[in-house]
Amino acid sequence: MTAKDPHHDTRIDRDDEGTDFGRYRIFPRLRTLTRDGAKIELGPRALDVLWLLVKANGELVTKDDLLETVWSGAVVEENNLQAQMSAIRRALGSDRDMIRTEFGLGYRLLWRRNTQAAREPGSEKSVTCALPIPLTTLLGRGIELSELHGLFDKSRLLTIVGSGGVGKTRTALEFAQQLGDRHSHGLRLAEMAKIVDPERVEPSIANALLIPSLEADHIRQALGGHTSPQITLIVDNCEHLSGAIADAIEKLLTNAPQIKILATSQEPLELRGEQVYRLGPLAVPPLDLTDIGAALKFPAFELLVERASANERNLEIDVAVASAICHRLDGLPLALELAAARIATLGMSGVLAALNDRFNLLTAGRKTALAKHRTLRATVDWSYHLLDYDEQVMIRRLCVFSSPFDVAAVRAVATPDVSDPWYAVDILGRLVSKSLLLLDLSQTRAQYRLLESIRFYGLEKLADDSDMNSIMSRYSAHILTAARQASEDWKTLSTDEWRSTHASLIDDVRGALDWAFSVNGDMRTGTSILACATPYWVQLSLHGECQKRISDALEQFANLLAPHEEMALQAALGTALSWAVGPTLEAENAWERALYLARVHGAGEIQLQARYGLWLVCLRSGRFLASLEHAREMLRCALEACDAEAAAVAERIAGVSHHFSGDHELACDLIQRSLRWFDVNNPPQMFRFGLDQRVAGQSFLARTFWVLGRIEEAKDVAARAVSEAARLDHANTLCCALAEGQCTVFGLEGDIEAVQRTVAALRHAARQHGLGFWDTYADVFQAWVTMESGRPVPAAELASLIETVIKAGFHPKYSTLFSDLLLAANRNAWDTMPLFPITDTLMRAGNLEPCWADPEFRRAAFLLADPSVAQHIDLWNELENARKQKAWSWALKICISLVSREPQDGLIRPADQVLAELLESVPDRTGGRYIEVARSLRRDLPACAGHI
Repeated sequence: MTAKDPHHDTRIDRDDEGTDFGRYRIFPRLRTLTRDGAKIELGPRALDVLWLLVKANGELVTKDDLLETVWSGAVVEENNLQAQMSAIRRALGSDRDMIRTEFGLGYRLLWRRNTQAAREPGSEKSVTCALPIPLTTLLGRGIELSELHGLFDKSRLLTIVGSGGVGKTRTALEFAQQLGDRHSHGLRLAEMAKIVDPERVEPSIANALLIPSLEADHIRQALGGHTSPQITLIVDNCEHLSGAIADAIEKLLTNAPQIKILATSQEPLELRGEQVYRLGPLAVPPLDLTDIGAALKFPAFELLVERASANERNLEIDVAVASAICHRLDGLPLALELAAARIATLGMSGVLAALNDRFNLLTAGRKTALAKHRTLRATVDWSYHLLDYDEQVMIRRLCVFSSPFDVAAVRAVATPDVSDPWYAVDILGRLVSKSLLLLDLSQTRAQYRLLESIRFYGLEKLADDSDMNSIMSRYSAHILTAARQASEDWKTLSTDEWRSTHASLIDDVRGALDWAFSVNGDMRTGTSILACATPYWVQLSLHGECQKRISDALEQFANLLAPHEEMALQAALGTALSWAVGPTLEAENAWERALYLARVHGAGEIQLQARYGLWLVCLRSGRFLASLEHAREMLRCALEACDAEAAAVAERIAGVSHHFSGDHELACDLIQRSLRWFDVNNPPQMFRFGLDQRVAGQSFLARTFWVLGRIEEAKDVAARAVSEAARLDHANTLCCALAEGQCTVFGLEGDIEAVQRTVAALRHAARQHGLGFWDTYADVFQAWVTMESGRPVPAAELASLIETVIKAGFHPKYSTLFSDLLLAANRNAWDTMPLFPITDTLMRAGNLEPCWADPEFRRAAFLLADPSVAQHIDLWNELENARKQKAWSWALKICISLVSREPQDGLIRPADQVLAELLESVPDRTGGRYIEVARSLRRDLPACAGHI
């Protein structure tokens, strides 16, 4: 029997018949694998797996297919398959990357037989391919390859231009391979990276073309005839010898019409007829993406995960961490490959944490790679040393910018001593041409940006520059000017306009502050930047960061500040503490100091801000009447200043204070009046007082509606507030809508599942932006969900939560969640000691001032007390108080408790009559936990008495 060509068919007719793949030959019947003729030890099960991958001819083989086929239907764990894959990779050694893991799907062998040639033995192509065979799949370059084909069809010279490590060589090789598959092109490769002498350029290219030299006669004789085959020459890594290479290419194009050239370089060759294709980094997923399927659609994420999976079989993917790595490395393929190699030892979180020392971290390059690609530092070093002196100086100075910058910023920071206005533009253009600087023309003014890896490298170089302090001083002065403009624009621009104009500067604000408060910095510049930076903390919900920076500055330099600077810093600190921590004494002191300075210096805006801040502190700390006084003072100041927006805000917060003082109808009137003003008017700065006032108004209106018994309206308004807040993309506003509106209404309703759904979004937004008060609120809601579900919260955890609540100044009577926790613990006979610090505050009868939920707190005290104490709590009196307040929902809950406690003697009881009256006022479509319990009590009292 004649042996079949293994490239033609994978069927095995003889025991010693085998199939080649690269350097390897597999004999499936003999269960043998060889490399370059030498036998490799591999277990029988692993050989069966490898044979399936070979037969698939480069196609994906799913995990299910492998398990079903190799294990013959036996039930085995997936880790058995992973163990075999590890054995195969160990056997392949340096070629282990031939096995590619398709995350969550299966595996494929990255080698494909030339079946086309085998099917047509008589039609051999005149292809001489000296290209290296890639052992890994090129990811995420489908669009680029398609565009390259379109350009190459129109030109004889195409140059792929891009920064070091962006994947120019790999893309060029893939493109050339596709070209060879589609057309009868001879493919040649001239690798120039190892050539250092310009005199060696022409001989090297001639050697790649298999001709004696690049003399015109030799070119024409070997390549120029009409019968000569078409040849595509890839000239890789041209940037360091671009002049000599350009001359050689021009000779080829002039004397050989059959030749086409594909070059790669960090800058164009600038030859006539040259088509330039700029290859950018791989697309990275948004940082807020959590779904791995969606993240894998972004090439940078796919590359990182695929390469990391090849090194670690049990890799666990944290989407947020992996996305952050992709962003920190700018989607640069080389950097991602090097990072992936470190994940097996450091884990993803470890790699992310180490990226500040990226040049020491990313040194795991392949030993077979070109020297300039073995580490990230080598790649950037290569690019940097190709620059002339002026370009190197410019790169070092530009690296101080963390955010995109324009020509004006460059002139102010990098070239202030150069009188020629075009000097900076010229050097910037050269750096863009050399792919070391990214240019964005989509904005009103041209914007430039350094890749993070190049910027880190430049910062290292800058540290050795004798001019570093003067450069940083100019940089901080420039950022101060920009921050002052942002502060002024905050008063007039719309939120969207302000964000699009100024928000991107935040990283530079941080950079300037870090330097200004360092040993060699300029404290006065730093405090001036802080005084202007409030719009950044508010707009971007960075209150935790604001608090730390300002607290540190005031502690160190308070005596050196001018009054207007201290006033601005105290106001910013009050805002930050209010949201990042809570209504603490420190927050109150900051606002009181800011108010005093504002009065002395006649600063009307700071007076308004301080009154708002003091209102918030008093409200959350349980001083509801004091909060009302601050709201009234704010209204007075606003009317004196003819500030209609501030007056509308003052009415809104006065309404909230009335709600918390138990006057719910007046609260509704004031909040709705404020909302009507915002319906008609659209103030330019919607976060002037820390969050969107319309959303805040709706959030508090929803809870007020619930107390008044307008249950369905409460749910609708709360949902609308969350929807509007989500569209605004402002964390503080969203937290307010979730916590004060939707979570509170759901909690008041006793809707455990709805609170559970909503609190997850609240916690995520709060923690992402350092909003400690909202985070504490979320923890209270989560404890409520757990305990209302019948599960105890561990005593230590509950005690820690209560300690945090007290430390934050969060008064227990601000929310009924705390009384619900006590009731749940009592109902289930759990230890109530962790709640002891708040028990007395909640249960005390003679509170100093009225509270929005006094009837509910007294009802809870009645249910929690032993009979000898309970008899002194007059629930009928509390019912009357609730009805006077028009607090329908409190009245209903009290009535339920009364009905449940009254003896059943078959007669119509007073509580039954009141319950009937209350239910008659409720529309039939209104539902909810307590309404359903009340209806059930009327129908079947014995069966429902124990529900509340």
